Amino acid sequence: MEDRISRTTSQNGATDMLYLVDRLEELVSLGKRVPFSTRVMVEEEEFLALVDQLRVAVPNEIKQAQRVIKGRERIIGEAQDDAADILDQANQAADRLVSESALMAETKRRGEEILRRAEEEQQRTQGEVDVFIMQQVQLVEDAVHRGTAVIQEAADDTLEAIHELKNQVTQQR
Repeated sequence: MEDRISRTTSQNGATDMLYLVDRLEELVSLGKRVPFSTRVMVEEEEFLALVDQLRVAVPNEIKQAQRVIKGRERIIGEAQDDAADILDQANQAADRLVSESALMAETKRRGEEILRRAEEEQQRTQGEVDVFIMQQVQLVEDAVHRGTAVIQEAADDTLEAIHELKNQVTQQR
């Protein structure tokens, strides 16, 4: 099993959290059943290796989310720069046409239209970025919750199995 984990790590550069959660589930499903109970015994070394890999993978997922946030900030900055450029262009066009009274009203209307489009574009872009970031954060949260639940369940099952075996040994003495 460690060979499969190390191959995944070396191929992707970072261990995939969902793969690790799947491996934990597989470890539990392949574990030995404790007679007369719903408990499962798992290989401690394999279990702890997967837990260690999850500990490494969670910060990687957080780093990825931070990269997404930086990307969002960059996109918003670009949208604001574009809006400022459009505003500058509109102001320059308005300045050129101010001298002609007949064209002044048309220039104002065009400038307002350009500003309105720029604001709509900025709002649309920011909305798309926000939705994307929320989806990524939700994926990370879901993966962390699933991993934590599997780990907790396996730990609880292991502890309960140990207590049951200890009680059986004590009763046999």
